[in-house]
Parts: sequence; structure tokens; C-alpha cells
Amino acid sequence: MKLFCALIMACITVSCNNQSFQPVNDRVDGKQTVFPVTDFLNSQMHMVDSLQLPVMKFVTINNKTDSGLISWDEFKVLAADFLQPDISDPSISGLYKENSFADQSIPSVTLTYAAQNKDLEIRRVDITINPNPVLYDKVRSIYLEKNSIRKDTFIHKKLYWRADRNFQIITTMQLQNQPSATRILKCIWDYTD
Repeated sequence: MKLFCALIMACITVSCNNQSFQPVNDRVDGKQTVFPVTDFLNSQMHMVDSLQLPVMKFVTINNKTDSGLISWDEFKVLAADFLQPDISDPSISGLYKENSFADQSIPSVTLTYAAQNKDLEIRRVDITINPNPVLYDKVRSIYLEKNSIRKDTFIHKKLYWRADRNFQIITTMQLQNQPSATRILKCIWDYTD
């Protein structure tokens, strides 16, 4: 975590000096360190469970939306799609290329991990962080793109987790020689904005 905080501080320093920003790939023992996405998401799920927050689920298919409150067990099942595979696992972390970008206008730092092998299920991960030089840096959101094939169906998923508020999964399924079908799932536990 100290290495991660040092990366964020370096990004802020460079962006504040209006110099061109160079992506940084942190390495420990010759291996790339990757933001612990799964650990962060598990802590978010633990927060929802600990606070016993009511979770609303919205499912949209063909422009028709169905909604309702869900149980903690159903929430865990739905959120599990964010947890596997874990790109911070040392066995696959080296298969992703890291880039980082500091944006002064928001302010934010975005870490992007792109798959270097077309056969990897997780194609891309974006972590957006609000840097804070006084307090702790705060993860604002995590975005993942996943591809998989089941039998004769190609499945493309766009997963978005807004920290402390909600998550959304857009699933597009394409059967061979058939039109694609899209399903949007959104779970919300904080309605403050």
C-alpha cells in the first residue's frame, strides 16, 4: 500500500508541475504490482453486509425494467462477477500492462490494466482514485470489461462499481448467426445523490 500511495503522490506532483506525465509500472521482486481490486470489492461487500443496507436490484431487458429488494445472499451472488478472476493474483498479474493518468480537472488518478493476451477473460480494468495529499486516497470507481465464450455464445460484460453506492453489469450475449441480446443489472444501496 505504501508503494501505491507513493505512485499517487508522484502522479500528483508531476501533474501539478504541468510536465508531461509518464506511466509508471511499479515492480516488486521483478514483478508488476497490481491494485488489489478483489480486496477492495470484498471490503465494499463487507460494508454492505455489516451495515445491513437495503439493496435494490433493477434488471432491464428489451427496455423493460423489473425491480425489487434483494437479500444479502443474492447480492453476493450478483456481485461475484466482479471478483473472478483476480488480476492481482501473481500468476496472472504480469499478463496485464499498467498505465496511469492524472487528471487535474476532476482531480483524479486513473490506473488502467489492459490484457496483453487476447485469451484472458478480463480485458481491461480502470480504477479511478480521488487523490488526497492530507487524508487517504479514495477509490471512486472500478470498471472492468470481460469476454467469455460458453458453448456457441460470445458474452461481453461491462462491469462498473461506484464505491459506497452501487454497481452495474451490462451483459451482451451473441449467439452465432443471431442478433445480440443485452441485459442491464443495477444494484443500489446508497441513494444520496
